[in-house]
Amino acid sequence: MKLNIVLSLIVASLLGACASLQMQVGPVLGEWQYVVENLPRGEPEGSFTIVKSGDGYTGTLQRKGDQAVPLDEIILENGVLESSNFTTQGYSVTMSGTFEGDSFEGTLSVSGRTFPITAARK
Repeated sequence: MKLNIVLSLIVASLLGACASLQMQVGPVLGEWQYVVENLPRGEPEGSFTIVKSGDGYTGTLQRKGDQAVPLDEIILENGVLESSNFTTQGYSVTMSGTFEGDSFEGTLSVSGRTFPITAARK
């Protein structure tokens, strides 16, 4: 009888720890495979990563075959990427969009133009 109670407590503790870990990981954190659509020179693919850092977030974006660039000023609120900036090929780019489950839909804004970006959790 005591063994059953102890085992039940251990299982409950482990499940609670897993739930806490999931909450810490968050629905938007991790690595995402993206495709940018309707660019003049094709539809580049790559990945971006968002991680929790203190009270804020940090991340990188990497186009296939290129160096990763930092994502600056990441603003996330309730599954919405309100803003994140990066610089590539001399252009300042702002990325925004919405995370829903294992997908992301948003836009990249550069020089007054916007381009759709979609991503899936890797």
